[in-house]
Amino acid sequence: MIYFSWGLLVPVLFSLLYGITGYRAMRALGYTQKGGVTERIWMTLPVLLLLTLWCICNFPIPLLYGLVFAGKIFRLFQKGIKRNMEFFIVNLTHLMTMAFHLILIGVIALIMEATMKELLQQPFWRISTCGVTLAVDSLVFSLVPRLKTPLGVIKTRADSEEIKPFMTFLWFANFSLMIDSILCLSGNSWKLLPLFLVGSTLLLEFYLVGFLRHLYSILSVQYLEEEHYHLQRELEHQDRSASELRNKTAMEPMTGIFSRRYILEQAEGLLKNREQFSVVYIDMDHLKQINDQEGHDAGDLYLIRFAREFSACLRATDIFARIGGDEFAVLLPGCMPERAMQRLEGIRRHLAEDLEPPFSFSYGIATFPEKAEEDGDSVEMVFRRADLAMYQDKQTRTR
Repeated sequence: MIYFSWGLLVPVLFSLLYGITGYRAMRALGYTQKGGVTERIWMTLPVLLLLTLWCICNFPIPLLYGLVFAGKIFRLFQKGIKRNMEFFIVNLTHLMTMAFHLILIGVIALIMEATMKELLQQPFWRISTCGVTLAVDSLVFSLVPRLKTPLGVIKTRADSEEIKPFMTFLWFANFSLMIDSILCLSGNSWKLLPLFLVGSTLLLEFYLVGFLRHLYSILSVQYLEEEHYHLQRELEHQDRSASELRNKTAMEPMTGIFSRRYILEQAEGLLKNREQFSVVYIDMDHLKQINDQEGHDAGDLYLIRFAREFSACLRATDIFARIGGDEFAVLLPGCMPERAMQRLEGIRRHLAEDLEPPFSFSYGIATFPEKAEEDGDSVEMVFRRADLAMYQDKQTRTR
């Protein structure tokens, strides 16, 4: 019996809704699709035509399921997508759709006290079961983009070894339901036949859900472990980048010693902790003459050699920094002023007498706290006192 009426708009409209929600679900799963509304309609067309044709002329329902399965393969077969993911999605969605449709047909047949064959011979029930099934599928597809963790598991674990037994189960379950759907063609008046179909389908769905939960628990743990590993790697990369950036700001590029900013930060830390330290302010001699007579390249080399030789005379805990031009500073943690002066005199004598060409410089020392009962200094004040002491030393040496 051929059926043509406005009722055919039901499978048409719900097929379009199914196509739109399915399109969004596929995008969430990683299927990159080009085109707008026209492309979406084209991708929905195979399923739309098959379901509408079934509502019109009621061809065998196993054939319907087989053709819809082929249509889903056609719709999901996109370039750049892993083949295992395609078959996983096609098998799972087709199985769930078939199961719901068969359960719906069986329940209605039980309520109406009719055979499933008689039920499907009526266009109203073909259209109704088709519309309800498409509506439920559309609802499920609309929820897919919100399932962030399951989506990540499917995207990243579709090729894992753990999923292969489940894929075998899906193929078997699809084939089994297609065989069971032959019962819808039977004219047997046994009233429990729909109940048998509903019971066997529900049992299969029960095993499917249990298998899915177990598989998801395994794959989600692996997925979260991989995500944790990637996040840890990313954090380590960011830490290295931040450390490299800090090192760039902490080091003076030409001489390779610390920068003015770094030594001030370190001194600030000692001051906040109320730890004793001495600051030595240094001004090199003869740099201007070398720049004028031999050029700035010679002056730069002079600075580099001075920084290297001076650094070799310091402790590992001392911080040697270039302040700017021919001025340097040394931070001596835990060093008393008398001991600081002894060390600087020894360094100055070594650089002037033991090296060729020799180096000479003026220096001044300031200590925090300056007196035991005073602790109101700031870092700027300590460096200022060392600078003034250096100026006095320079005047004394040039007289």
